Amino acid sequence: MDNMLEKAFESLSLTCNKSGLHALDEDRIKVTLRALHKNGVPIDIQLLDAWLADHDWQKNPRKVVISWAEAVSSGGRVQVKHKESAPTEKEIWERLNA
Repeated sequence: MDNMLEKAFESLSLTCNKSGLHALDEDRIKVTLRALHKNGVPIDIQLLDAWLADHDWQKNPRKVVISWAEAVSSGGRVQVKHKESAPTEKEIWERLNA
């Protein structure tokens, strides 16, 4: 798996509820996936799914994250529900590169 993708999901694993995603968790994940894709980071769906399973993400949240990753990596859209409280793609990318 790409180092930047792994770094992003290590960070998300620390902040997100891996057994049942909160709406704000969902927004952080979606924005992170968009930031990664926008900056040319490859999202290998099979490797990401295996990584999430190995890091104790439960089946339902993992399934949802993978569906968003598939959508984003194929040029599709994922909708952020709480834009006012979600980080921007730029903020995510800057944190990942700090």
